[in-house]
Amino acid sequence: MIGELVASTQRIAAIQAPDGSLPDDADGARARALLADAAAQAARLAHRIGATAQAEAIVADTERWLADGARGKPDYGRTRDAMRAPEEGAPFLFFGPLRLANGGRAGHRFETFLAIREEPAGEAYRALYDAYPHPKNICQSAHLVAGTPGLVRGNNIVFFPENIASATLPDRQLYALFFFNKFKRIYDTITVPTWDAVGIPDALAASRIADPRRAYEARCVWGYLHDYFHHQGTRPFDAQIGLKTRWFTGLLEELKVDLATYRACRAGGIPEGDAVAEFILFDRTMRYPGEPDWSRNFDSGTGLLLLAYLREAGALRIRDDGRLTIDREAVDAAAASFVADVEALEAAGDEAYLAGAEAMVRRYLPAPGDGEIRFGAPAFLHESAFGARIGAAPTIAFGFDEAACAPAVRDTAVALCA
Repeated sequence: MIGELVASTQRIAAIQAPDGSLPDDADGARARALLADAAAQAARLAHRIGATAQAEAIVADTERWLADGARGKPDYGRTRDAMRAPEEGAPFLFFGPLRLANGGRAGHRFETFLAIREEPAGEAYRALYDAYPHPKNICQSAHLVAGTPGLVRGNNIVFFPENIASATLPDRQLYALFFFNKFKRIYDTITVPTWDAVGIPDALAASRIADPRRAYEARCVWGYLHDYFHHQGTRPFDAQIGLKTRWFTGLLEELKVDLATYRACRAGGIPEGDAVAEFILFDRTMRYPGEPDWSRNFDSGTGLLLLAYLREAGALRIRDDGRLTIDREAVDAAAASFVADVEALEAAGDEAYLAGAEAMVRRYLPAPGDGEIRFGAPAFLHESAFGARIGAAPTIAFGFDEAACAPAVRDTAVALCA
């Protein structure tokens, strides 16, 4: 069933205009018929997994939009509001118009996917959760089972409800689903080869993980601690979402919580801590700047900012042959300094915080040049072997890896795809 739904949804998205609407021609008429059938398919699958309210909302949103002529951006607010985070081991379905967090594509197009939630279990992970008790954990670790190209190709590993096309914004974020089983293929195909090509390979060792299961659980640790640190300090993200989703403050917030996670891993006592620390350091710096839309991509901005900060701190150096070297002890010191710098900005009033965040970002990221949108790349990178890698990351084709799953998750996936 999911295969038929994926095929139908892909055909609809191919006909959509950039604003999300369907054209008033023969292609548009075909897409409207496809959309009605696809919504019915999605509703049947939603009923099958017990998401009755979501099933009804998908049909209602689709019928309303089609009755309005399918003009302009679709409004699937009912679908968004009817969805709930999956319980441990349970499936999760999405069908509707979605803006991708990382997909090299602007605007909302119809997407669908099926995922299954699985959090790491066992004594070591229970100790992690006890040592870092999350006050409002709404981030779910999950396996992506199947989906449209926007989800299964490229480097997008997250699904946020606020990215669903709607006339309104949600009052608060009730869930965020992360497809961490995609990460190993992305890391092994982009991050590791990029560092090996531009840096000193020996500096990246602990995160060269062969076992898909280990890699999945390690990435879940990064995700959990990352969100834990979002909810700490004088301006926790959930209470400051209006300020912390702006461009400059957002860049600093994202790096601050990653470097806080890095420091926790380096301090010891974290499951797969050495691997997670390398995930953070190298994925931020080596992969994110490679996104095709890097000069307007939020994550690319964080990677370039971190590279510039590490260079200023003496933690990143360029050899005479253009290769990059990393001083891990200097990275540790730079991480502590960055977290302290951002926390000092957060302690100020709102206006000073916003102005200080912009000044800090602009110190490391230059204003955009010709053909660039939000920022340019730090000049020193063009003197290194890494310069040619900016905006040049390949597109990854994802395949469901049963070896990364617990047996119960694998069995659920097989049954739903039968």
